[in-house]
Amino acid sequence: MKPGRLIAALAAFAVPAAVYVASASPEPGAWDTAELQGVPYILGISHPTGFPFYVLTGYAWSHVIALGSIAWRMNVMSGFAMGAACVAAYGTALEFGASLVVALSATLAFAFTQDVWAHASRAEAQDLAVACAALAILAFVRWMRGGAAIWFAAAFALAGLGMAAHPNALWILPAFILGAELARRRPPLRLVAVSAALAVAALSLYLYLPLRSQYVATHALDPAAVLPGAGGGIFWNYNDPRTVHGLARELTGSEFQTPRYLLASFNPLHVAGALGAFVGGLNEQYGTIAMLLILVGLFAAARRDWRSTLVVVAACTTGLVFSVIYPNESDIGRYRMLASWVAVPLLGALTPHSKQLPATIWQVALVLFLTFVAGSSLERHRNYFHHAPAEGGRWVIRAVRPWVPSGSVIVTSWLDATSLAYGAYADGSLSGRIIVSDDKLDIARYRVWARNRRVFVLVNPHDTGGLGGASDYAKLDDWHELYEVER
Repeated sequence: MKPGRLIAALAAFAVPAAVYVASASPEPGAWDTAELQGVPYILGISHPTGFPFYVLTGYAWSHVIALGSIAWRMNVMSGFAMGAACVAAYGTALEFGASLVVALSATLAFAFTQDVWAHASRAEAQDLAVACAALAILAFVRWMRGGAAIWFAAAFALAGLGMAAHPNALWILPAFILGAELARRRPPLRLVAVSAALAVAALSLYLYLPLRSQYVATHALDPAAVLPGAGGGIFWNYNDPRTVHGLARELTGSEFQTPRYLLASFNPLHVAGALGAFVGGLNEQYGTIAMLLILVGLFAAARRDWRSTLVVVAACTTGLVFSVIYPNESDIGRYRMLASWVAVPLLGALTPHSKQLPATIWQVALVLFLTFVAGSSLERHRNYFHHAPAEGGRWVIRAVRPWVPSGSVIVTSWLDATSLAYGAYADGSLSGRIIVSDDKLDIARYRVWARNRRVFVLVNPHDTGGLGGASDYAKLDDWHELYEVER
């Protein structure tokens, strides 16, 4: 590789990764973020679908990179994963004829969009899945454009790893199947078989769920296991997937009706909504002028290589249908990062082939504009670099600790339960407490638990007028009221 090409590739990874690391919080978050910060460190089991590749990678990462807090380490891992997605975008842009400077400036414009940066600076299974999917797309495009068979096999192996990190990566597979049919050369049957075997081998990481669950149960690692009717506890044994029923719930997300919405994704009536989400998302993330340039780049890329263009666009946008119709996701942006990623190769296709002066002026103007987009986005979101002391979930850990003695149970909603579980099970700042996530507030069941230990319920007083069978114990702030369950 020529020095200039190598330097640009390193910059495409290192610049975004450095920004993500610099903006990573040292404190635990709340909601899914706190869970994905803590579960890998203890080699636990997260909410559906378990994300085994993320958990296993995070376990190794958080123990080998023994710097800072556990939360910070996992946030940094996401930053490095999205840095890999950025360099894959840069490489794919080169495949579409981009010059080094256009490819790099387009990559930085993508890296600092609000949606990407917000997720890249915190623990997120989707980041690792997007990185695998982006690298898989690059590998597949290289195979389509005459590369060795190893690129085809690598694409499917990476797709399998992506699905083992988060199942949203499965949406790139239809594009790869289509690409194998459209390519100027058909892949040999043996290559298809090997590639499929590699994808299946990657998916076999899901065996971690029942195996680890059985180990956790056998060695009594799950503190919530002592509570009658509690089932698998969060962080340690979500859904108890050592059982057939628990494994089915964990793999399918049936408690959230995910299979129903997955099937609905194949309804062509939702395509218009997905198209609107695509164009609207580009406009929101890049701005109107850049969005128009991306759409022009789509036609330019298709003129250069319509086969590869179709595969890349399909791989990055097919999942938008699911994101449009799935109602159980409050942070839908993390399902749409690939739709922003596709902008990089499309903008790269705007690089002119000609060396004449007008073409040179156009390329300079394009680079300056994309640099402006990246710089303005960096400036607009500079608040990501600032972190308040004890931010995120750290506040609720510290607020609860003086009131709830070791050996007690704390029941609360998922939003705060993950933060408290991080303190109880990951960094030890709330050690000895058993954390239960429950939105139903079954006081009768908690009173059974209270026969042997103190049980506290943490609620939002604005949503709860009172709890029969529990007494008001402490007010932590206007949004957190602590009740103790009566024995």
